[in-house]
Amino acid sequence: MMLEDLKIDGDKKIIEAMRKIDVSGAGIVIVVNYNGGVMGTVSDGDIRRAILRGIDVNEELVKNVVRNDPILLHQRDLLDKNIINMAALALFSRSPAGGFVPVLDEKDVLIDLIKFTELEKKEYKPVNKFNGTITSKTNVKKILIVGGGGYLGTVLTKKLLQKGYGVKVLDIFLFGKGPLKEMENHPGLEIIEGDIRNIMTVSEALHGVDAVIHLAAIVGDPACKTNPIDAIETNYLATKTLAEACKYRQINRFLFASTCSVYGRGDSALTEEAPLKPLSLYAKSKITSEEGILGLGNDNFAPCSLRMATLYGLSPRMRFDLVINTLTMKAVTEGKITIFGGNQWRPLLHVADAAEAYIKCIESPIENVRRQVFNVGSNDNNYQIIDLGNIVKKLVPGTEMEIVDNKTIDGKDDKRDYNVSFDKIRKTFGFLPQNKIENGIIEMKTAIEGGNFGNVKDPRYYNLMQE
Repeated sequence: MMLEDLKIDGDKKIIEAMRKIDVSGAGIVIVVNYNGGVMGTVSDGDIRRAILRGIDVNEELVKNVVRNDPILLHQRDLLDKNIINMAALALFSRSPAGGFVPVLDEKDVLIDLIKFTELEKKEYKPVNKFNGTITSKTNVKKILIVGGGGYLGTVLTKKLLQKGYGVKVLDIFLFGKGPLKEMENHPGLEIIEGDIRNIMTVSEALHGVDAVIHLAAIVGDPACKTNPIDAIETNYLATKTLAEACKYRQINRFLFASTCSVYGRGDSALTEEAPLKPLSLYAKSKITSEEGILGLGNDNFAPCSLRMATLYGLSPRMRFDLVINTLTMKAVTEGKITIFGGNQWRPLLHVADAAEAYIKCIESPIENVRRQVFNVGSNDNNYQIIDLGNIVKKLVPGTEMEIVDNKTIDGKDDKRDYNVSFDKIRKTFGFLPQNKIENGIIEMKTAIEGGNFGNVKDPRYYNLMQE
């Protein structure tokens, strides 16, 4: 992205300015007059605050949003350390996560941008013209994770904080706040306890964020069948409302956690274009949500759906109702595992790798994710259930394996059988999971044997399902 791409005429619409901001990743646009003179700057935060004041995004930029007190530097100022320091402090007070400061010549024409980090370190060297590209791929500084207290959410929250992002977690905390305890005092974390079906709670949570990762759901068919109305309200209606609120506020990066269960059954490696054959209310609710969310996409709003492989591995909010986790737990605690059928295929993904996939999407240029669907996993990690049983048996010595010649789990038919292609996410983002099934089993075995979980039958480790 070149410097010229950040300029916008003052008579353009607010929505056009936001589009430039999202595509450039710089966090601002420079508003210029017909002579190229700088009239001011507009940030993504300026636009979102204007929206909350009731200003329509189709209104003119200059009349409604442009700051009349922008932080600017002239070329002559770059020789004065005091002026540079004042600019750095001013920028930090407006945007603690940083950003860019425009540099003007004597005619107030834009000639360069300075990164906040360069100002802060006082390492900037004057130049006569812009001599490079904007390397930022995203203007995201603060992220809302809906369902951030869950199995994947807690792992993702920790990773984002470690990378320097601000994180808000909105969660109903059905299983308690314990999984976030080690992070609760982190200065970059804000925790909101609430239900996403409450629009006031959602409105509070969206304030000040640049992107939303929506992980929350009533998970699995048993839980959905127990309370189908709650499932529809949470998995579809609340999800659609959340996406609409983001679109209205110009929070244009929206990642939705879907599932490979939407494929149901398939005879070959299933791509994102494969027919959807949901076999449960849970899978159907995910498809309906995908359709509703992706249908909201436009030149600004960029929703993206991630169809997750079945997760496994350690998490602060541990689960023992996922296939590998279940087999490992039973092998360690009971010395016996039961395989139902065994020939059915499942794609697997370590929860830490799943978190990395979301980060890849957040940090990718917005055009790469706009209205896209990605299967999330690895071609190498498509397994038949019988093979998983054999791996667990090998890694937990003394385990007895019983094979029941049907696909019935807890008296209910399990007809899911799908082998999934993950070529698209690999080619788009270079995403390749780093964890192997064997490593995940060993880490769980060690943790269980070490007594890390106490009673592994405790209800807090289960979502009333077998995914």
